[in-house]
Amino acid sequence: MKPLVLVVCGAGTLTSVMASQGIEDGLKKRGVKGYKIQVGRLDDVGRFADQITVLVSSMNVRQKYDFPVINAVSFLTGDEDGQEVVIDKVAKILKEVQE
Repeated sequence: MKPLVLVVCGAGTLTSVMASQGIEDGLKKRGVKGYKIQVGRLDDVGRFADQITVLVSSMNVRQKYDFPVINAVSFLTGDEDGQEVVIDKVAKILKEVQE
């Protein structure tokens, strides 16, 4: 099974879609392959919990999980440097699980 990057926001529409597109573009530029990106709402985390490799959220996530959680508010604010940091973190995690 391919590693899963779940990208979530409150409604599962605008912000998570924007973030997922930015992350996917950034991962392609970094040569990262062999993963799946799923867009959803924070409420969807429980449904995908046994499949998630990394959770990327534009909202503050207080709950602790067995997988890394990356704050992606930079995709909401337009902070391009912050977006690059998010993409770097996701790329590092995906590369580690694929080794």
